[in-house]
Amino acid sequence: MTEYPYMISNNKISQIIGSLQSAAKPPKFSQDFLKKMGYTSTNDRAIIPLFKCLGLLTDDSIPTKYFDQLREKANYKKILATRIRELYSELFTINVEIHKDNEENIKGAISRVTGGDEESVKRVFSTFKTLCSIADFSQIPFEEKQTTTTIKETSQEQPNISHLPANRGAEFHYNIQIHLPATTDISVYNAIFKSLKDNLIL
Repeated sequence: MTEYPYMISNNKISQIIGSLQSAAKPPKFSQDFLKKMGYTSTNDRAIIPLFKCLGLLTDDSIPTKYFDQLREKANYKKILATRIRELYSELFTINVEIHKDNEENIKGAISRVTGGDEESVKRVFSTFKTLCSIADFSQIPFEEKQTTTTIKETSQEQPNISHLPANRGAEFHYNIQIHLPATTDISVYNAIFKSLKDNLIL
């Protein structure tokens, strides 16, 4: 069974993210760093394992590239959405838009994935919904965009043979480019063209 992190003080998630965007990047995201930013409650410490599960911190609490991206005010909501999809991938497998689903269905999915009791499911649900309320899921995931583009480009490159006359045979055309060396020795050119005549010209 999968274990999802949760916070008791979910209202602090948005506040902490906002504080990160104005604070200097720490070498480690520690409890001391949280206290310096003004988050002194023991419940606030749960943000650290949550950030680790989201891929924002390493196991040693060192900020990752996603942490840096989360600090960018312009795109942090979209970055958070990608990290949520990654962390809760099993929930999104059940419903690709589970962040929009109702409470009963989301809790049911969490229960099936985690096997947790009612209280733990409730806590995971609260953290999940809080994260989703901050994130921006409006953009198509990068993997889907890439797949769509590939299919489109491939279809443009393939000839549409359905419009070819039925009695028209296959035709092949070769375009051979020869880069001649700069030389005044005519025997070099003669050797090149003789080789072409013997080996390529049908």
